[in-house]
Amino acid sequence: MTRRLAFPVLALMLFAVAACDNAKAQTVQRTLPDDATLLTLSESAERDVTPDTMRARLMAQATSESAATSQSSVNAAMTRALNRVKALGLEVETGSYNTYQESPQRPQSLPAGAKPPAPLWRAQQSLIITAKDDAKLLEAVGALQTEGLALQELGYTLSREQQRGQQDEMFAEALQRLGARAEKAAAALDMRFEGWARVGLNGGMIARPVMMKAMAMSARAEAAPPVAAAGEQTISVTVDGEAILRRR
Repeated sequence: MTRRLAFPVLALMLFAVAACDNAKAQTVQRTLPDDATLLTLSESAERDVTPDTMRARLMAQATSESAATSQSSVNAAMTRALNRVKALGLEVETGSYNTYQESPQRPQSLPAGAKPPAPLWRAQQSLIITAKDDAKLLEAVGALQTEGLALQELGYTLSREQQRGQQDEMFAEALQRLGARAEKAAAALDMRFEGWARVGLNGGMIARPVMMKAMAMSARAEAAPPVAAAGEQTISVTVDGEAILRRR
């Protein structure tokens, strides 16, 4: 008996849901005046901003015939690097850690009794430093280069606070432009703008930070710290909406 009622009950439930959806749609339509026209508009705002944060990524690496020896060298180098950076009060985090084996190219001919080159184990781990104080970060990078870490990337990016602050201002600017466009469109159509049926704020988009590739410094080399200058990055936001227009 239960099996016979399952399909009718399910059909009744689906019919009820569909009826509710139709009722909601009709309710939304009835909220608009009969002479109303919906006009879809969009507007954007864009500006060039100088990033407030510098970011550097360095790599500690070691090679040995023993995986344990390579990893031990990297671990020691990273410990020293973390202590140095934290002592300067900079934001630091460790990145990926990789250990893999490299097989040297086998010579075409070997002297009698000579052994082929042994496989080597390479270990490496990255270190990422972020700071708003350019001079202090560059000083730290220079010191770590001297200790044998290789500088992989150096560049600028927007902090979360700067990003949100800029986006809030730009959304307000874009919304003002959107309202002005609605007024002009209504006037061109000999109608009047009465408000919005819907408005959407499309999340601000930030250009990816341009990182300057850096050449690796030789281990323990005495060298001046790197230099860098911040360039501008373009931020843009978009808003869209459905304007309600009515006859004059």
